[in-house]
Amino acid sequence: MGAVRHSVAAMAMDFTLECEGADAEAVGVVMEHVGADLRWVDEVFSTWREDSWISRLGRAEASIADAPPAVAEVLDLCERFREETGGAFDARDPDGRIDPTGIVKTWAMERARWRLGLLGASGWLWGCGGDVTVSGRGPAEGRWRVGVADPREPAGADARPVRRIELGGTSSGRDRGPVSLATSGDAHRPGHVWDPRTRASAEHYAQVSVAGADLIACDAWATAILAGGQRTLRRANELGLAALALRVVDGKVRASATAAWADRG
Repeated sequence: MGAVRHSVAAMAMDFTLECEGADAEAVGVVMEHVGADLRWVDEVFSTWREDSWISRLGRAEASIADAPPAVAEVLDLCERFREETGGAFDARDPDGRIDPTGIVKTWAMERARWRLGLLGASGWLWGCGGDVTVSGRGPAEGRWRVGVADPREPAGADARPVRRIELGGTSSGRDRGPVSLATSGDAHRPGHVWDPRTRASAEHYAQVSVAGADLIACDAWATAILAGGQRTLRRANELGLAALALRVVDGKVRASATAAWADRG
């Protein structure tokens, strides 16, 4: 047994598991089931599929009571985060249609977490794009070192990091760190995040990262700060959240961080 890396494709993205102390064959079997789980989530929640439950709800062809219970669960979470973020996280698009995509990917990742626990690995990192969560011991003195991508660089695994953060584990007697990191950005897909106050494209930051114990909450807050700007970043700071907001000014990256993120840096 050793280090194993395995990816599955779903939702037009690659989801990757990195394991320490795991059997490669067992990882392959578990990831087949994880891939099926993720594809089911896409069938239910995709706003691009005409036959998804979310699309049907948007056209008033079905009710939430008709849909799988997972739909109500996700929409309840969206409402919770709308309240927590002071309205900056909004699961309706500017036209008023239901759009929970701000947390669907990380909800799907957490939904598959129990399967990863079956591997008996000493540690693992489960990620997609800028969203990652870890468990157990990592390869860096028991921790997992994760980079925050440079918003000026093309998206992808080879993107140069502008910051690094340690997740999970214990190292040199320090307290256990956050186990999840979520990043929302507008640099590579301009206009896909809107400011709920103006109903227009949000242009406050190029990218926002949030670290914490709950991957879904980190994702919601990263999206909320990207949408709501400085007022939402201040709210995150007041709540003790670890957040890093990046702007690109004259080709240079400018960072604003909450106190909790600065303590980790």
